[in-house]
Amino acid sequence: MPLVFKRPLYAGDIFEGEIQGLFVQAHVFSDPSSYGISEGRISRLTVYPNQQKEFGKHLANYDRGWDGKPPEDSKIRAVTEAVIRQFDDKAVDWRFEASR
Repeated sequence: MPLVFKRPLYAGDIFEGEIQGLFVQAHVFSDPSSYGISEGRISRLTVYPNQQKEFGKHLANYDRGWDGKPPEDSKIRAVTEAVIRQFDDKAVDWRFEASR
């Protein structure tokens, strides 16, 4: 299921939704940026196990860069790729993401 608009935030918009049983929140801008995932429009992305959005309970977090490193779990990568396809219509280059 694609993410849906929730509210504006600064120069972008917050989108939320469930993908493959995981809850996702994304901060999406109108233009691509070197700060975005795969240099795209998403500057913040958080994947949670459920809709509780508890601090510290996320499975993956990107805030102009990955917290630690990009996700290695195939399901979390698939969820991230689905979000990137929705907003940027391209694939994620995981080697590039790991080198950031």
